[in-house]
Amino acid sequence: MDIKSIRWMILLFSGIVAASNSTAQEHKKERNYLYNEYQHGGGEAAFRDLAQWRQDRLKSITVKMAALPAVTKATLLKEADKAMAFNWPSLPATLYLEYRDNGNRVNFENAQFERRKVLAALVAGELAGGNGKYMPQIVNGLWLILEESTWVLPAHIGAQKAGSGLPDPAEPVVDLFAGETSATLSWAQFLLHDQLDKISPMVNKRITYELQHRIVEPFLQRNDFWWMGWSGRSVNNWNIWINTNVLQTALLSINETDIRNKVIEKAIRSADNFVNGYPEDGGCDEGPTYWGHAGGKLIEFITLLNNASAHKLSWSNNQLIHQIGAYIYKMHVDSSRFVNFADASASTIPPPHTVYLYGTAFQDPLLINFAAYLSRLDNPDSLKVKAPSLAFFIYNLECRDALLATKPAAPYTAVNWLPDLQVVSMRSQAGTSKGLFFAALGGHNAESHNHNDVGNFVLYMDGKPALIDVGVGTYTKQTFSADRYKLWFMQSQWHNCPTINGVQQQDGRQFQANEVRFGNNKLSMDIAAAYPAAAMVQSWKRTFTFAPAKTSLQLDEAWQLKEWKEPFLLHFMTNLPADTNTAGKVILQGSTTHLTITYDPALFEVISERQEVTDGRLSPVWGDHVTRISLKARKQALKGQHTVKFVMTR
Repeated sequence: MDIKSIRWMILLFSGIVAASNSTAQEHKKERNYLYNEYQHGGGEAAFRDLAQWRQDRLKSITVKMAALPAVTKATLLKEADKAMAFNWPSLPATLYLEYRDNGNRVNFENAQFERRKVLAALVAGELAGGNGKYMPQIVNGLWLILEESTWVLPAHIGAQKAGSGLPDPAEPVVDLFAGETSATLSWAQFLLHDQLDKISPMVNKRITYELQHRIVEPFLQRNDFWWMGWSGRSVNNWNIWINTNVLQTALLSINETDIRNKVIEKAIRSADNFVNGYPEDGGCDEGPTYWGHAGGKLIEFITLLNNASAHKLSWSNNQLIHQIGAYIYKMHVDSSRFVNFADASASTIPPPHTVYLYGTAFQDPLLINFAAYLSRLDNPDSLKVKAPSLAFFIYNLECRDALLATKPAAPYTAVNWLPDLQVVSMRSQAGTSKGLFFAALGGHNAESHNHNDVGNFVLYMDGKPALIDVGVGTYTKQTFSADRYKLWFMQSQWHNCPTINGVQQQDGRQFQANEVRFGNNKLSMDIAAAYPAAAMVQSWKRTFTFAPAKTSLQLDEAWQLKEWKEPFLLHFMTNLPADTNTAGKVILQGSTTHLTITYDPALFEVISERQEVTDGRLSPVWGDHVTRISLKARKQALKGQHTVKFVMTR
């Protein structure tokens, strides 16, 4: 993972509830699975032997580092050697203020993220056999980070009472990246405590002081950070991501037993607000890309608690948490392709270690083998241990042998229906990516990181995209503003949805699918309520019938308008070349497969439009353009029905 990927990751996950509240609130149940188990396991007493856990963890890491192949260590040392010449970038006030003044968040974040990335490479090199060689540069990096005015991103500093601008030193704020930095410093101190003391005892003293001032004190003293879950707002990945990093800090770095116990207990109670908001089907309304820092962080959180408590705390029989883990393979298409509704990317690789932790926690071979599959995708070089961050480096190190010894396999389950999320995924044949893959959603337009996409669907042929969800572009200030839905890729007209009477879907909880039903390979819903009153639509019943043996999908729609204003349009997005020369037929031309779309030419005329793709996050996935195929109604009528068929051929 290069620095560009790191920046995209943070940009992706750092939106404050993405211009809408999460659906979690409507699913919220006071289950309190985490805190109940904490009490059942003895509460504070469960962590009485933490000193032994620390000693064992450090010894295990040391043993695993020593056992790495010589070529693997050499690679880590080579990366650390490069980092020795690194010129640590300055972070001036004017750079921090760019977000406030012109909306640019990239320039500051690139410099700040690079500091952490280089520090991880140096620490990994020192562990691989640096013998003190890299310690001076490690201290340089640590000292610079400790001297940063804030660890909070410019895009998040608006949470302080002073609002956006420069950070107020009197009000430490805990955001995603303050949490990430806290974990990074805690790991560095844990792994190299004695070596740091040899250079100067002030380094460890300063780390402890800054963690206490910037993280521990505000975490314990405040309950009004929205992500904690006690302010009345729904929570999303922020909750479990930050709580996991705070928990790491407590377990690795806080030596005062009373303070550490308070942090652990509060993190557990706060994290329950995340779990309480999950639907019973385990579906992540933030999508597979976010899952790595939502469900993925949850398994890190409970694994830390399980291990640090000497297994007194265990959630291995908790079906909801198991389903949260299983969600990720249910949304898998093939390779790095995942169903990408909302702000998810169509190409992503969930952190393999998180999938592996789910697999081992629940003794689920599908997840264990899928983790090995993802690991090969993420890191094809079996002799390399990636170090995108210190925490991820340790997870990659600790899981390496098991993942290499496990047969890589994607589950490729045939039918997955998530009734609470109202998402379905289906494929022609279980156990293979060959054939036709179909996914669709009902839902509503106030989901976390929402797009206006009720009734949207995607089709893949042999694991390759044919009808697509474009996804989301690079996050900017506009992404989380009142102008979010002015971005083209957020709008229903750029999803596989209708435009009715010239009106698109609208954002808001009331704009939803109704009468959603699934069974016998058929998904049906009425999407009329996803449109505002101006659409003048009484009902719009959309029914998908998937035929696995025929590698085909049939879309039937029956509609009724209150008033006719202009012809409706059925939109279909594709990344493939489209042949529209034959009336009643559109052929999407893949390299070895074709998707034939058939419609009644007496009812529709076809319109093909090229949409340029210039965004730095979308173009690597789709190239320089995508195409929108629209079927425009020919007749003026208040009610009607039609059928559109999609057939895959070779």
